[in-house]
Amino acid sequence: MKANSGAWAVGAVALAVVLAGGGLYWKFGGAQQKGGWAMAPAKVAVAAARQADFPVTLSGIGSLEAARQVQVAAEVDGRVDRILFASGARVQAGQLLVQLNDAPEQGELARLQAQARNARALLERTRRLLPQQAATREQLDQAQADYDQAAGDIKRVQALIEQKRVKAPFDGVLGVRRVNLGQFARAGDALVSLTDASAMYANITLPEQAMGALRAGQPVAVTVDAHAGRVFEGQITTVEPQVDAGSRTVRVQATLPNADGALAAGMYAQGQIGLPARPGVITVPETAVSYSAYGDSVYVLNPPKAGEASAGTTVRQAYVKTAERVRGRVVVTEGLQAGEQVVTSGQLRLHNGAAVEVGAEDTVALEAAQQTVAQVR
Repeated sequence: MKANSGAWAVGAVALAVVLAGGGLYWKFGGAQQKGGWAMAPAKVAVAAARQADFPVTLSGIGSLEAARQVQVAAEVDGRVDRILFASGARVQAGQLLVQLNDAPEQGELARLQAQARNARALLERTRRLLPQQAATREQLDQAQADYDQAAGDIKRVQALIEQKRVKAPFDGVLGVRRVNLGQFARAGDALVSLTDASAMYANITLPEQAMGALRAGQPVAVTVDAHAGRVFEGQITTVEPQVDAGSRTVRVQATLPNADGALAAGMYAQGQIGLPARPGVITVPETAVSYSAYGDSVYVLNPPKAGEASAGTTVRQAYVKTAERVRGRVVVTEGLQAGEQVVTSGQLRLHNGAAVEVGAEDTVALEAAQQTVAQVR
């Protein structure tokens, strides 16, 4: 009986402790959850959405091409008798570069010229005899036809002889020689390259959305890796009239002066095309926009209600539509009003309705970095 009484006493004490603990939790624990245990406001930096005229610049990449460049080739077969150029030489239009063997054609030309002289003499004699009725009209016509045929044969052989004289089609600089003396050159074989680099083409690809804004004559600024910091000015000369179905891009060609020869064919090029400014456009800093598969969004600051301190400020997530990006700012076409404050730093801890504390940009960035380091450790 005494043992049972002891057990009941221990049980009563334990029950009292549990009830007391529950009362303390009800009194203090709930209050701490409402106050002391609540998550601290996230520190963020904000910036206002601006409305102003926005300079529009289209950017694209591509490569350079000489305005005039050709592989000089023979038009007909023949043995190389003379080479009259050196690799890398500057030549003028019409300058003789390679002479192919034309001895057979020269012999044929001499024979035809002799025939033509005889045909001409016969024609002139027939003309003199016709008024005297010593020759007929048919004889005169035949003499004229024989002479015309001889003259035509001469022109044909002269053209063949000229084809065996390989000349520079325009002023420019020759490349590496690809032909040797005595070699038998086939028609179409490249003998040497010729480049006129006084002007260059910049072939730039741009998104198809830009096609409606592109026009011949628009200014273009081109940069190349070989000349860092230098900008080459030119203008659009051609806009491709169709879009590449595979890449969804459109190609434009700009002409760039190259008097000093700084640009070379094949260089990687970056082009920027300035368009008329868009009036009354809303922009935000690039760091304010979050990108995801669900859409682009920004966190907008909800101003504190009357009587609340700034610590009671919250944010809402607003989905937006974006457009061009220039000099660290993004155009927002839908979802945001001018003057609204958007979060530019500290978004990682935010969600819709999260409490925030606005701080300076550099302070927020430093604290975010310290938190990241602490988490890694």
